[in-house]
Amino acid sequence: MSWKQIDGYLQQLDIGPDYELWGVDDNQVFKWNVKSWIHAKGITVSNISVGADFSIWCTTKDHKIYRLVGGIDGKWMRIDGFLKQISVGDENNVWGVNSKDEVFYRRDNIWVQAPGNLSQVSVGADGTCWGVNANHEIFRWDGEKWIPVDGSLKQIKVASIHHIVGVNDKNEIYLWENGDWNLIEGGLLKYVSISPEGNIWGINNNDEIWHLTYDERIANIHVLDI
Repeated sequence: MSWKQIDGYLQQLDIGPDYELWGVDDNQVFKWNVKSWIHAKGITVSNISVGADFSIWCTTKDHKIYRLVGGIDGKWMRIDGFLKQISVGDENNVWGVNSKDEVFYRRDNIWVQAPGNLSQVSVGADGTCWGVNANHEIFRWDGEKWIPVDGSLKQIKVASIHHIVGVNDKNEIYLWENGDWNLIEGGLLKYVSISPEGNIWGINNNDEIWHLTYDERIANIHVLDI
């Protein structure tokens, strides 16, 4: 098989550079250390994000925002505001959405509201920001407004302008390349992430964790309109 499974179960995950893999299971935070999962204590979360600079941000079930200071044995620092979902490209690129699907980004240590409504947003370290709304329509941020993108996805992940991936209602996985959505065959995921290097990881309906190597990913791509 092209897709490879690792031990454990997660409800949500994010992959950063150098296989910096973090995830959430039963509202607990875990980090993968190549052979096993290490529990990051001190907080219960619903959503976690890993930046290209190894920064870790998260949101809790009651929509509080935290960032991890000092690595897995460090402390969770409370950030002002309330968000249901957060995405960190790096310390200079942090976006999120609140319970009303209002969109915010971080600038000079304050939250600035962007126009429009999205159910989920993702930003890369290069500032590339895409999102999806409640109708699974796809949009990209041009610096002032949201530009519609062809296709339909329920969840999207941006590592950079060169690495964008998402999943649709059927849990099919699509990679954005050269202005087209390309279907990655051989697996179904309910949640997907992509690293700055282009490594794809995700979770299926059974909360199992799977990943696809770069060479295998290229071999399994087919261009398809969605």
